[in-house]
Amino acid sequence: MAVEVYKGEMEALIRQGALLVDVREAEERTPDDGLPGHTHIPLSRIGELTAHLKEEQAVIFYCRSGLLSYQAAEIAAKWTERPVYYLSGGLLGYTDA
Repeated sequence: MAVEVYKGEMEALIRQGALLVDVREAEERTPDDGLPGHTHIPLSRIGELTAHLKEEQAVIFYCRSGLLSYQAAEIAAKWTERPVYYLSGGLLGYTDA
């Protein structure tokens, strides 16, 4: 099951070793507009995620507004036992918090 998290919760999970994944497609991004320390795996290539995960590592998805990250989290939650999260409101929610 995917769980919605907010900025403070996300930052705490990252400090505990969670992987932060930007799921926006290439045309939706610019080189300098992401959260520090993220890995970029577009939603269209979400199956590649397993190559980036360490055993039992939680994963947090984010996008611009939260829709793609929710979709990615729901997909990932179906094929992993790892904790799966999505950032509420995406980048827009993060910067407004």
